[in-house]
Amino acid sequence: MDFSAWKQLSEGRDCPFDAPRAMSTPHWELVSRLSVSTLYLARNQAYRGQCLVILDLRHATRPDQLTAAEWAAYCADLHRAEVAVQRTVEPDHINIAALGNVIPHLHWHIIPRYRTDPRWGHPIWPEEAQHRLPAVEEQALIAALRGRLST
Repeated sequence: MDFSAWKQLSEGRDCPFDAPRAMSTPHWELVSRLSVSTLYLARNQAYRGQCLVILDLRHATRPDQLTAAEWAAYCADLHRAEVAVQRTVEPDHINIAALGNVIPHLHWHIIPRYRTDPRWGHPIWPEEAQHRLPAVEEQALIAALRGRLST
């Protein structure tokens, strides 16, 4: 992506992560709305349970653009989502990443890691494997995550 396209997104022009956003896209499926963000299951399940936590309050690209209370609420959402993922898929480790290099809108990647995954012991990027779950398995994982969010 060239800088001018990234700059346009960073300014909130045509940002695909701005609310309201689609519940379902080729990239994600809605799991649950949280207090100030929304949890989505990534369609690419190369790392089973991989999710996104996207800020809903407004367009923001960095934590310093939030008030302390907004940041605390967003971090509480991340914690709640990460605990749900951990309890649902029981990975060996979890990576949490907030980059904004492709979509400059505050969002977290929750990436469960397994000793058997293709990149164990290494970052998942840039050689991220692609793997889609069958629809039934994807829906079961979403239901399980929703159940864990309520506990």
